[in-house]
Order: sequence, then C-alpha cells, then structure tokens
Amino acid sequence: MNKIRLRDLKISDIDYMREFVENDEISKNFVFTRYPYSKEKMISFIKSSWEDKNNVHYAITDENDNYIGTVSLKNINYIDKNAEYAIVIRKKYWGQKIALKATDKILFYGFNTLNLEKIYLNVLSNNIRAINFYEKYGFKKEGVFKNHIYHFGKYVDMEWYAFFKDDFNITKEVKS
Repeated sequence: MNKIRLRDLKISDIDYMREFVENDEISKNFVFTRYPYSKEKMISFIKSSWEDKNNVHYAITDENDNYIGTVSLKNINYIDKNAEYAIVIRKKYWGQKIALKATDKILFYGFNTLNLEKIYLNVLSNNIRAINFYEKYGFKKEGVFKNHIYHFGKYVDMEWYAFFKDDFNITKEVKS
C-alpha cells in the first residue's frame, strides 16, 4: 500500500473496529479487550474522540477512505508535554508497513503540532510482534512492570517504551 491517510473516526468504522475485540489473534494483545465492548460503547468512544482534547484517535485509511486501523495519542499532558501512543491494525493489512507510516504521521503530529517532548507506550510482554516493531522503529525500553496485568488467565508483564522529540526528525516531510 503506497499511501495512507489519518482522519477522524466515523460511526461507519464500527463494523471494522469490532474485529479488534472479536478476533482472538488481535484481542489477546490488548488490555481493553478484557471487558465487554458493545456497539454502544464503541459509538460513545467514537463520538468522544471528536471533542476530547486530551486524547486524539484517528482512523488509518487508504486513499479510498477504507478503514485500516486506529492510531492514537492518549492521556496528552500539556504541562509535562507527553502522551501515550497506541495503534491497532486490521489483520488483513498486517505486513504492509502501515504501522510504520501511521506512526510516522502521529509522532510528527505529536512532536511538531502538539510540541510534545516524549511519546510513550506500554505493551504486554507476550506481544512480540508489536515489541519488534516498536524497537525497530526506535522506541527505547524504559522499564518492565512485572506481573502487572491479569490477562486471559495468567499474569503478564507490561513493558514501557518511549520516543523523545530529540530523536525524531521533526523537519522531515512525512510522505506516507
């Protein structure tokens, strides 16, 4: 896939977003999927994303506006200048460098538009695919919270990573 776009989430994205909670291969990698996630809850999430200034959630789409996934900066702290990064991609789009392109765009937005100093993430230690991506992208591991999450019948470590503004070339033109 050559180009992706980021846009506001739409109610019509819900059917695709349901895949994240209904597909075990995807849901096992996220903490939010431990709880019932009804259609009404998703609608509420989408509507709140349009107005919430402390969280930005964007749909990742192709050139034809087909929903591919969601990329977010959450818990934006305008005083300490940091935010939490999150991304989820529909399985049929895995392996197409979409996460790379979407991460370029959201980090560029965070560092250049929001003037953040640090963008961090947390990931379940058994989500090897994601960890490999984050490390390859340049996120640096900051720590591990041992047995932090009870997930699918067992305790799992939570790993914390960060990317700093000084390590991101905010003058680069994001072409993805």
